[in-house]
Amino acid sequence: MAVPRLSPYRLAYLLVVPLFWAVLLMFHPAPDIDDIYGSLRNQATLWLVVHFGTLLFIGLMGGAVMLLVSDLPGLAAKISRVAAVAYVLCYGATEAIIGIAAGVLVRYANVAPENERAGVAAAAQRLWDGMLADDVTGTVGAIAWAVAIIAAAIALRQAGAPLAVSLLLAASTIALLHGPPIGPIGLVFFAAAVALLARSSARSAQAPQPAR
Repeated sequence: MAVPRLSPYRLAYLLVVPLFWAVLLMFHPAPDIDDIYGSLRNQATLWLVVHFGTLLFIGLMGGAVMLLVSDLPGLAAKISRVAAVAYVLCYGATEAIIGIAAGVLVRYANVAPENERAGVAAAAQRLWDGMLADDVTGTVGAIAWAVAIIAAAIALRQAGAPLAVSLLLAASTIALLHGPPIGPIGLVFFAAAVALLARSSARSAQAPQPAR
């Protein structure tokens, strides 16, 4: 089976999306999970910018995985496409709650009257703690991401892609831990896998075909 070819537009999408997200995540604040308001009150705007962007990139990365395997046959490619949809829906829901909603509460606490600030800060902490303690959507989304990536790696290998492509894709599952530096590194692995796949495909296209 021939190595799948990537059109220039598809290649651009598959490279730009993970790399731009990696740059955004380099600015991800590191919260103190025991003091969400105290650790984020001076970074509330940055936190919201990063997480609004992350919500967008979750959808774009789901699309990237689907593009990567869209022309591939077989069970692994089908599993990857289904898991990518589940990742976008479930992980996006978690991001909206634990990232954006908590950030909105922190920002509101900054401008709330003094007698209300402690209550709003406590609400942000309870939202964070409660979501982490019973985060079904986040767990399902994380598993779906891992399944989508591993299945894509298998499908590409079955289609004739170099082993290094599949190994880099598998390594990109660490992007789930999206805080720096691990998250950005995982996304760079994804982009590197795409670049290597494109290079291998171009070489296959230039190789002389055997005479019939």
